[in-house]
Amino acid sequence: MSRHRAVRNLDVDGILEEDYYQSESENDFDESELTNEDLDLLDEGLEYIESVIGENNGILSSRQIKEALWYYYLNKEETLEWALDEISKAKALEEKKKLKEKAKKAFIRQSKDNSPPRNSSE
Repeated sequence: MSRHRAVRNLDVDGILEEDYYQSESENDFDESELTNEDLDLLDEGLEYIESVIGENNGILSSRQIKEALWYYYLNKEETLEWALDEISKAKALEEKKKLKEKAKKAFIRQSKDNSPPRNSSE
C-alpha cells in the first residue's frame, strides 16, 4: 500500500518541468550569446549563402541559414551544401504534390466521363 501512497503524492508537474529543462540542448542557437566576432562571421556567411541561393528563395529563412551556419561551425561550404539539399528536397516535394494533384484531377475527370448517365426521373 505504501507504493500507492508514494505514487499518489508524486509531484508530476515538477518532474516534467525538470525533464523539460534537462532536455534542452547545450548547442541551441542563441545570437544574444555570441561574441561580436562570431556575429560578424555569421553575417558574412549568411551573405555568402544568400548570394548563391538567392536572398528571397521562399524555402529557407535567414534564421534557418544562421542556425545551419552555427551547426556547421561557420563553415560556408558545408552550409551551402545543406541549403542546396534542403531546396532540392522542397522543390521535389512540391513537384510531387503537383503531380499528385494533376493525377487526382485526371482520375476525377475520367470517372465522370465513364460514369453511367443519371436518370433525372429518380
